[in-house]
Amino acid sequence: MRFRYFDPLQQSTIEGELEAGSEVAELVTLVTQLRADCVPALELTGRDGSSLVLGVAKDRAVVLWTSADGTTRHSVGSAAAERVAFDYFGALTQVPRHYTVPLTAAVHAAGGYVDARGAGGWASLPLAVD
Repeated sequence: MRFRYFDPLQQSTIEGELEAGSEVAELVTLVTQLRADCVPALELTGRDGSSLVLGVAKDRAVVLWTSADGTTRHSVGSAAAERVAFDYFGALTQVPRHYTVPLTAAVHAAGGYVDARGAGGWASLPLAVD
């Protein structure tokens, strides 16, 4: 499974490979330490053409999934009026706060995506079609 994120300190995209879902938590910890005010998004890409973006906002995160056929879905959390922001490869990206879920749930779902190698049936949290 390929990963990439934008490192604001180096002003470059960092790419690599993940072998197991258990590696996601360590990568999220690394990414969240890069910038406190607006954390860079972590993008995972499956060999089937699907992708998962994890946008972290403090102790919450949004999961944005695109299937191999191009269908997009987002995580569904509790209702809230405000918006949250994360850095998507140098661009400030805002989503409604009700798209966010607890960070631990988002990391768990991303780990399942890695373990499933991008195939469907990995989601451990509710996703809504965009």
